[in-house]
Amino acid sequence: MSFKTNPDLSFQFRLARDLCMTVGDLRTKMSSYEYSQWVTFYLWEQEEQNKQMAMAQAEANKRKK
Repeated sequence: MSFKTNPDLSFQFRLARDLCMTVGDLRTKMSSYEYSQWVTFYLWEQEEQNKQMAMAQAEANKRKK
């Protein structure tokens, strides 16, 4: 499988890295419920970062005028 074609695989590696675990450990030690909560958290976190970047860009655009 490829990281490009399997976003879940990419996320597993990212989460494992962030938690200082191997992907094998992640798959055996973490419940599917907790895993889905991590997915939700990372999506929410990205959304918040996107909002902040959009607000900063809007402020920068105001200053240009």
